[in-house]
Amino acid sequence: MSKQEAPPGFRVIGVLGGIGSGKSTAARFIAEALDCPHLDADSAVSDLFQRAETLSALEFALNDSLRDENGALDRSKLSARIFKDPSARRDVEAILHPGVRRHLHHGLRLAETGTETNLNGEKQQATWAVLDVPLLLEGGLDAACDFLVFVSTPAELRSSRACERHGWSKDEWASREAAQFTISDKETRADVILHNSGTLDSLREQATALFPLLCDLPPRPLSERWPLPDEAPVNRKA
Repeated sequence: MSKQEAPPGFRVIGVLGGIGSGKSTAARFIAEALDCPHLDADSAVSDLFQRAETLSALEFALNDSLRDENGALDRSKLSARIFKDPSARRDVEAILHPGVRRHLHHGLRLAETGTETNLNGEKQQATWAVLDVPLLLEGGLDAACDFLVFVSTPAELRSSRACERHGWSKDEWASREAAQFTISDKETRADVILHNSGTLDSLREQATALFPLLCDLPPRPLSERWPLPDEAPVNRKA
């Protein structure tokens, strides 16, 4: 089946994986294969961190200065604080998550209504959208999805990738992993597994091969899966 033969309606694909698994790369490959929007929660968080009101709210909640020498957010200081202090992490999540959810809801609405721009810079009504959210299960956003993809990567490889990319120690990587649902939980909830211990070409091929399977998904309007941006999504049907 070609992309031109994709069925009408709207479907949302969620991508799961451990820290350093390559789930964002997999999400991007899936979006490229489907020619659909890739909605990235990390980008939304980065945008929020640029706002003065966000920085002020974080400093007030944590009763601490979080600015670097240029007056911008010192993300390493914030990270060190929240992963040693569960209470601080909850405070930060309470500040950031509503804005992230609004961003994702807005992106899904644009995709469904045809006001989102595709990879060619054209506006079109999307058949699919891909949600790339690190805490997708923890935030209940799996309820907004029709299909869940788990990116499986050995722990040692995930750790080395994440530590090299972010400058973390292995202990910091482990503490971040411990703050999320377990790998087993994520894998169990998934509808399909992609293996990412090989090359990027291999991962891309696996992502592209999902297309016929995703065409068989029954559509659901956004109004049924996520009534309002500040509300929890409706329960996912079994």
